[in-house]
Amino acid sequence: MNPKILAIIPTLDDDPSDTIRSLLHQTIKVSQIFVVVGSKRLYEKLVSTNENKDIVKIFYVKPDFRDPLGKRVAKALNYALSMVELNNYDYLLRVDADTVLPKRFIEENIKVNADYVGKSGYAMLLKMNCFLRVFKGRFIEVAFEDTHMGLKLLSQGYSVQSWALPPKLKRKSGAHHSWRYYFIRGMELYKLGYEPVHMVELIRHDIRNIFAILGYFAAIIKRARRYDIASWVFRAQLRRLLYGKGK
Repeated sequence: MNPKILAIIPTLDDDPSDTIRSLLHQTIKVSQIFVVVGSKRLYEKLVSTNENKDIVKIFYVKPDFRDPLGKRVAKALNYALSMVELNNYDYLLRVDADTVLPKRFIEENIKVNADYVGKSGYAMLLKMNCFLRVFKGRFIEVAFEDTHMGLKLLSQGYSVQSWALPPKLKRKSGAHHSWRYYFIRGMELYKLGYEPVHMVELIRHDIRNIFAILGYFAAIIKRARRYDIASWVFRAQLRRLLYGKGK
């Protein structure tokens, strides 16, 4: 018997039609697709063109732009999840609207048999019993909820793995992010417990991470309150630096 899968797609104004189609054509079928939209115009368009109303449900959630992006997304996702009995599903699959999944994405990544499969938030496959046990069936409402969730699971001994079959991004990752996104990222990495050497390494991957470094040190100056997993993350990062191990 195939597992029951609840897929959920958050979007502000990116049309998720390609993402929905990729979900509908999986070799392991999804049971339900929730699309959570932050644009009234896009919401009305999707509702009027939805040809799969039995599977695809569209929700409009007005965003609060005072919140950082990740927190807005988490709030929207949690609103939609409150409309369903999560215990009826085996897996939760969160997919961003600028992401397309290969036909065997679910099939191959379920074979990994991890509690959390995903390298980044744009395609996260979670065992529902784990999501309910650790997160009480809600996404963490912080700026970088995907990073926080992965680290939270690792800190409690759960299995976290990268994709066996990766998703396909329709645009270059991070291309639409502003300097503010990176600044907030730096502040969040401080609150998560990352050490300064890790921050310097980020520059090698993207020069825009200079703003992340500024955010990191701004958090130090402000004495920002760290998350409950910060000490575990710091120790894991220190082991990585000293021994080349850990995450």
